[in-house]
Amino acid sequence: MSESKNETMDKLKEKAINIIFDLITNIPDSLHVSAIDPENRANMLTQQAAFKAATVSATLSIPAGFTGILTAIPDIAAIWRIQAQLVADIAASYGKIALLTREAMVWCLFRHSAAQLLRDVAVRTGSRIVVQKLSTTALKKIVEKIGIKISSKFVSKSLLRAIPAIGAIGNGAYAYLDTKEVGKTAIAYFKALADQDGKDIADAEVVDADSAAEQGSKEQGADS
Repeated sequence: MSESKNETMDKLKEKAINIIFDLITNIPDSLHVSAIDPENRANMLTQQAAFKAATVSATLSIPAGFTGILTAIPDIAAIWRIQAQLVADIAASYGKIALLTREAMVWCLFRHSAAQLLRDVAVRTGSRIVVQKLSTTALKKIVEKIGIKISSKFVSKSLLRAIPAIGAIGNGAYAYLDTKEVGKTAIAYFKALADQDGKDIADAEVVDADSAAEQGSKEQGADS
């Protein structure tokens, strides 16, 4: 029995790691474009994705017993794909889809559940979050650690799956809240990028105005 449990755990870890790496290296496209009110749209997209994730997770949680733990694998894949699409749509809504790197994707997806493991991925400078570019090797190591941590959570939650009604409700609620956290992280990240661009433009306009005023003064002095 112990051997069977270990085999299941190893399989979950391997699947989780492969799914995560595939998600962050094959970032989904988005049909959305830059919005006039990106925050409002991002909140709406987050709510829609959270309901979708909850529905998918609850459906996959219905089988009980040993079948229950096997549904953890498609559960992980389905929920993360919904969340990855959400991150891409939020990035597009803020006009920042070009800045959605694999490091930014892993940060948005797992910052709320694996903050310590992602401490080398992003640093905060004032109100802005700067995502570091990592080598493929370094990124794989982080993904492996996340995969192990996440799969362990799913194994511990598998006890709920033995009771169909409770399992469905519990896992649906978890997927809903988890997706909301992903949306919150993505909104904070891309909003900060958009705000920084606005500040840079304002600063540039001030510099241009000062330069024009200084040039005007020089010309006036030359005329006199």
